[in-house]
Amino acid sequence: MVGLSAALLAGSGAAHASDISRGHADSGPWNWTGFYLGAHLGAGFGSANVANPYGPSIYGDTIRVPKALGGLQAGYNWQLPGSPWVLGLEVDASAIDADGTDTCLAYSGQFVSANCRAREHAIGTLTARFGQAFGPQGRSLVYVKGGGAFLVGDLTMTTNASDYLDQPATSLNGTRWGWTVGAGIEHAVSSRWAIRAEYDYANFGMRGIESPQGGFLQTTGDPTSLINTLGAPTRARQDAHLVKLGVNYFFGRDNEAAEAGGLLPVKEIANPWSAWQIDVGARYWYSHGRYQNDLTLSTITAQQNHLVSRLTYDSDGHSGEVFWRIDSPRKIFIKGFAGGGGLVAGTMTDEDWFPTDPTNATAYSNAYHSKVTGTIGYATLDAGIDLVGDASAKLGVFAGYNFYRDRKDSYNCTQLAQPDPEAFCGAPNRLSISQYEDWHSLRIGATGSLTVAPGAKLSIDAAYLPYTHISALDIHHNRTDVGSKDSPAWGVGQGVQLEAILSYEVTPSFTVGVGGRYWAMWATDVETAGFGAPVATQLLPIRVERYGSFLQASYKFDVR
Repeated sequence: MVGLSAALLAGSGAAHASDISRGHADSGPWNWTGFYLGAHLGAGFGSANVANPYGPSIYGDTIRVPKALGGLQAGYNWQLPGSPWVLGLEVDASAIDADGTDTCLAYSGQFVSANCRAREHAIGTLTARFGQAFGPQGRSLVYVKGGGAFLVGDLTMTTNASDYLDQPATSLNGTRWGWTVGAGIEHAVSSRWAIRAEYDYANFGMRGIESPQGGFLQTTGDPTSLINTLGAPTRARQDAHLVKLGVNYFFGRDNEAAEAGGLLPVKEIANPWSAWQIDVGARYWYSHGRYQNDLTLSTITAQQNHLVSRLTYDSDGHSGEVFWRIDSPRKIFIKGFAGGGGLVAGTMTDEDWFPTDPTNATAYSNAYHSKVTGTIGYATLDAGIDLVGDASAKLGVFAGYNFYRDRKDSYNCTQLAQPDPEAFCGAPNRLSISQYEDWHSLRIGATGSLTVAPGAKLSIDAAYLPYTHISALDIHHNRTDVGSKDSPAWGVGQGVQLEAILSYEVTPSFTVGVGGRYWAMWATDVETAGFGAPVATQLLPIRVERYGSFLQASYKFDVR
């Protein structure tokens, strides 16, 4: 991801000089015909659904897979003579960072169910495009696309509980083939450069996989009644939703052709304060969050997929924030936001696997909590540079920092997998478990904007988090069998953050907008010192998502 941003910067920097030297001449309509090569950054979300061969599941079977991506695309367009219609072929390929887990095969509280894990490494497409040019000189293009797709990754199914460490996982590895459809908008900012924003959906169909060998506890509470079970054939389906922000370079163009706009120059400013622009505003964000930690058997990474416990929180939140962006005359910008709010509704699921516990053998416990409350807080600060663009569109790159804090309390426990509805729950309607975490993340990414109608602008930010550090605390308030109710955890991981805004200029200074945001962080290298232990005792992979829609209003100041 860093290399891609650097390549965009270097390539456009080299083009700046020639663009400045030749000036900008409007020599007629833009024509989309020709070969092009480009790069993109983006983010996405997908799922892997595993069919349960044993019967309907109590919980799980759908693995959530957030992803960061970056790659290259190449293609050829042909614009019909004298027509706005454009036909094309395109191939693209992206590297992916993606990792997700969930419970699979949990059809009974007497069965030792499995941990399913999906990891993805690359995705690509070969598509036909059909679009229509519009706007001044036909320099904007809206298009749809469709064709074939491939996904490189692996899906593994591992039986939980320490009793099955010697049982091998089953897996679905290699390349999967499928289909894709998508749509996008592209804008030519000079004779050779165009920027684009695109959404794609890809589906990779159903494919066979064998469930792993496991166990069945014939009598709950009696560890001697555990018997081994054989695997069974089943199927898994995977798909992906992707948002990409990119730039294309067109080959074989005359230097003066269709120069209605150009690459953003860096030039001397007579008055360095003469062209500063400052935007400030406020947002209301309604969001949904999902937090999950997987308690593994030890600090040995090779045993990471065997679980003894998992906590999964879902929560709804309301928050408010302020945001700002400062643009300098040298095309350098600083932007950010800070906000916070409350979690007003949610649920929590506490799963455990201990089929040979000598005092209370249980193959699978699912303690469901119907109430979650808490707070969230967050802040982001980025610095970057606009590389390419004109009055209608621009594209830049940035680096920055994000902080995210989450505090959650869960109440009202009911047992879903065992005959006794109060098993492992205690007294009803009381506080059971609290979960606190702070995430500190580095961000690198691309930001772009495009005028889609008079006064209306589409803006997209796509950021990859190459390093994120988590500090967490799990508090089991009702545990009396341990030295401390607290389990601190710490570790590192990666993530992705995506934001899209459609805004409208009510006046040249006042703008309103609506947008969507998706954040995901996953840290698989996390250790926990459980319940008073002086040193790390187990791995605790943690995954968090928060996403939703927001409303905003902003005011623009021009410093003259």
